[in-house]
Amino acid sequence: MGWMNKLFGSEEEVGPEEAHRRALDAEKAKEGDKAPAKKASAKKAASSEHEHAEHEPAAKKAAAVPAPRAAAAPAAAPHAHAPVQSGSPTHPTVSKGTGKTLEHDQMLTVHILTHVPEHSPREDDPHYHLFEQAKARLKRQGMWKCIIDDDLCDGEPELHHTHVEFSQINQVDEKKIMQALGLHFETDEDFQKWAESPGNLEVLCANHHRAHYGIHVIPGPLWEALRFHKTGTGPAAEFVPADKVDAAAAGSGDDEKPPAKTAAKKATAK
Repeated sequence: MGWMNKLFGSEEEVGPEEAHRRALDAEKAKEGDKAPAKKASAKKAASSEHEHAEHEPAAKKAAAVPAPRAAAAPAAAPHAHAPVQSGSPTHPTVSKGTGKTLEHDQMLTVHILTHVPEHSPREDDPHYHLFEQAKARLKRQGMWKCIIDDDLCDGEPELHHTHVEFSQINQVDEKKIMQALGLHFETDEDFQKWAESPGNLEVLCANHHRAHYGIHVIPGPLWEALRFHKTGTGPAAEFVPADKVDAAAAGSGDDEKPPAKTAAKKATAK
């Protein structure tokens, strides 16, 4: 160590003041070595905070957007024999278990334009008395009641022209009628008499004639099912007034719909 002392000198050689100065320089040197580390640490912390600040808005935005909902788990498959409806409530629905069409209601709107040929007033018809005679005969024989005679009947009995309406007599083919019904008319007079006879007349209650289940307001194929309706089952079809259509289509028409009795009485009053 002698050569070190020669170069720098010992405390005894440099004196106490120089030794103190050198000690201060050594402490400053040590502090200088630690300062960059602190600055680097501070810079790193500042950089970390800056990066956090940059990512923080994105995190907030991401939090503001609702996460997509997970797809609902499919419902458990029903029992093989349970009726499962498919399609629209107003159109046929099919059971996936049996393949059969389920019971359903289907709205049907029909706009009919009738073409009535020229004809004499009903009261001026020379054969109208035959119509009245047939009515009186049916009453005498105890047959003055609706021929359908089921739980849908209501209203007073009325005579209905079964095959040819009075107003359509002048535009029907007599030969087609004879062929279809197995009749034979020698003259037009024979045909006119037949049109007002029991062969072309049947008794219907007001409900089955002109009202709720009336043959004059329900299409033929559906009304024929009403003719042979089984008591206790629902009707094949029913007439719904225009002001009740929306309620019936929405499935709440049962409470709004007038009962058959009321509809029949209104029709009779007319």
